[in-house]
Amino acid sequence: MKHAIFIGEYELTIDEKHRVLCPSGIRKVMDPERDGKGFYVIIGQNRKIWLYAARYYEEVLHREEQGLTPQAEIRPDAKTLDNWHQTFALASCIEWDAQGRILLPEPTLRRTGTEREITLIGVRNHLEVWNRGDWEIRFNELLAAT
Repeated sequence: MKHAIFIGEYELTIDEKHRVLCPSGIRKVMDPERDGKGFYVIIGQNRKIWLYAARYYEEVLHREEQGLTPQAEIRPDAKTLDNWHQTFALASCIEWDAQGRILLPEPTLRRTGTEREITLIGVRNHLEVWNRGDWEIRFNELLAAT
């Protein structure tokens, strides 16, 4: 099944209640039947907040489950357990409200050092939340590399 492809950049502000507007451009590419009505939030390998469409994330997890042996499920090795901690314990499931806002978990904001002024970027199968200044630095690095 094909899922939403996320592209673009959106300059946004996180409010005092940790809510941020999910841009209409993002909501338009998401089909609730195919993608779900929200996101799974994780801390990505670059220590930024990553948002995966709910159904996509669940499908990926179910595919990975196929490869686990019963023995590994009973006694996971250290690498598998590390992955499970990041995939499950540090994840949150969120939906946008009637105004199109999503509530970003406070512990995730704190752990990633995310500030109020952000840039939300599309990265193919997920979205990433960057501090606006950090994204400008990264953007300039990308331009310099071309």
